[in-house]
Amino acid sequence: MIAYLDTSAFVPMMVREPSSEACRDLWDKAGSLVSTRLLHVEATAALARAAIAGRIRKSSLPDRLARLEELRQRIQMIELDEPLLENAAWFAATFGLRGYDATHCAAGVAIGSEGSVLASGERKMLEIWSDLGFSTFDPNRSGSG
Repeated sequence: MIAYLDTSAFVPMMVREPSSEACRDLWDKAGSLVSTRLLHVEATAALARAAIAGRIRKSSLPDRLARLEELRQRIQMIELDEPLLENAAWFAATFGLRGYDATHCAAGVAIGSEGSVLASGERKMLEIWSDLGFSTFDPNRSGSG
C-alpha cells in the first residue's frame, strides 16, 4: 500500500496526540510513504509551536527535530513543480482550501491510485479526496476509508 501523508498525519508520530497510534499503524502498514517537501516546513513549525505552547518540553525540541529528519528520510518526496502547483491553485480556488492544504490535496490526487490511501486529519481534504473516488485515512477516526 502507498500512503500519502499530509502534515496532520505525520506530526502525531513525534508529538503525543489522540491520533498518534493510528498514524503509527498506518506508517507501519504502508509499503511506501509519500508526501511533498512542504511536510518538512509544516512539521518543523508544528513542533516549534508545540514547544512554545507547552505541549512538549522546549528541551525536547532538538530531539524531536532530529526524529523528524530521521522519519522524513523514509518518505518519498514529491517535488513542487509547475503542474502540481497549478493543480493546487485549482483546488484552492474551487474548494476554498488554504494554500498548503490545497498543495497536499493536489499531491495526494497526483499519487492516488488503486492500492493507495490518502491520509489527513483535515475533514475538508478527506471529503474532496473521497468525492474524487480515492481511499482515505482519517487518523482522528477509527473507521477510515
